[in-house]
Amino acid sequence: MEAIITNARIVTGTEVILGSMQVKDGKISDIARKGTADVGALDFEGDYLLPGLVDVHTDHLEKQIMPRAGVFWNKVNAVRTQDAVLAAGGITTVFDSLIVGAVGNPDRRKLLPLMVEGLHDARQAGLLKIDHFLHLRCDTREADLVELLKPYLGEASLRYVTVMDDGPHRDPDRFRKLQRRKGIADEVIEEQIAAAPHTNDHAAINRAAVVALCKQHGIKFSSHDDTTAAHIAEGQAFGMTISEFPITLESARAARAADMTTIIGGPNIVAGRSHIGNVSGRLLSQEGLIDVICSDYIPSSILYAIWTLAGETNGPDLPAAVAMGSKRPAELFGLDDRGELAVGRRADFLRVTEIDAAPIVRNVWVEGVQIL
Repeated sequence: MEAIITNARIVTGTEVILGSMQVKDGKISDIARKGTADVGALDFEGDYLLPGLVDVHTDHLEKQIMPRAGVFWNKVNAVRTQDAVLAAGGITTVFDSLIVGAVGNPDRRKLLPLMVEGLHDARQAGLLKIDHFLHLRCDTREADLVELLKPYLGEASLRYVTVMDDGPHRDPDRFRKLQRRKGIADEVIEEQIAAAPHTNDHAAINRAAVVALCKQHGIKFSSHDDTTAAHIAEGQAFGMTISEFPITLESARAARAADMTTIIGGPNIVAGRSHIGNVSGRLLSQEGLIDVICSDYIPSSILYAIWTLAGETNGPDLPAAVAMGSKRPAELFGLDDRGELAVGRRADFLRVTEIDAAPIVRNVWVEGVQIL
């Protein structure tokens, strides 16, 4: 299969050029700084040509399978919808971020097998248009976490595990914020914090066990929601090289000093602030503290975050910002066949236009086949 695209603003790994791109057998075969008059060439009419985005953290599938508390949707229908929504956001490779254990939320605990089965069944039926990998988010406060995790360690698509701990002992102030968002009374929250040093919350034991299992199975693993430099040091001691969502400037700076890769959510960057008061992604960008952008909970947010950062006075240029949502996450997880518009790479790419200065995905191709 062969295709030629012309009159496109092509965002390579280093620059934006007006030109044409040729695709053959699912790969990029040529990029040129000129247009083409070839019959059948697709005219982008000056729209942007970007690599397909690589999203290493989205928990949006939870919203598709359980759209309301206690309401469980058909698992294949949910996965198929998730696939389409991600593609519409410009994502061609996704790490579906599935929760393992969920202290205090029995309905959420039920989601993991439903989501994994839904992904399996949808893949078997040929319904998935983009590439799906697994990212498991492990709640270390869950008493039986290790037993919940073990059945999925043999999944061929499992590439990433996040070690989470939202308990009061780790960061009381953050715990207060999270509990208040759930509508829990302040007096109850303070009782939980006071009891924390005297309760066995399993976190320390589970953290060590999860890390050991990841090392045994060759799975990348990261810390999550680090607040202090001490949290970063703790992660380093476990061999962590990724800090996902550092939530203070202190922890983000410590992660950079430790040469850890930092992942930040797109919604934070677009809004200019965290929805629960964590450090602004734009501030982190100004200090050069962001390596990878993920969609977190809004599938279209990576592309918007790229445009936001590239539009900042002291922000990265467009190729560097695009790399945060494509090349860098691909390289981080060994997906060296994609993530950049370059000869020999997979032909995963997007047609992006601007409406009122906002980036809008017009079309999406995966391995040279148009899926949107």
